[in-house]
Amino acid sequence: MSLNPAFSDAQLQIICETANVIACECPAQLVDLLRKIREFRHYTINCIELAPEEAEIHHWLSDEIIQVEALLSNIIVEFMRREDLFDEQQQLDLGKLRDRNTRAALRQRQLMQQPWNHLNADQSDGRV
Repeated sequence: MSLNPAFSDAQLQIICETANVIACECPAQLVDLLRKIREFRHYTINCIELAPEEAEIHHWLSDEIIQVEALLSNIIVEFMRREDLFDEQQQLDLGKLRDRNTRAALRQRQLMQQPWNHLNADQSDGRV
């Protein structure tokens, strides 16, 4: 999947669906934040039409939100880069994203199945 900081809605949906697992939902949470920011920006634009007397403040707000949107988009790209989720052509590799989340879900499941082992180990060290 080709990826740049100006994510399309379809790209965001794919990332969210692929990353939305029980373990680490950071990619899905970041995508959700980006969607909410975009919704808010669209809302501010509608406010300009609904309240033209307050257009100046809504234009300013929309311009500021665009900067937040760009920053969050870059954070998502950098997060995925740090998680080694790009292929040789610097495209998002959905297989790597699925594998990452499968491993994280399995780790969490293993931890949840053995809670007493961790509790006993902590208590033997004097930790509570």
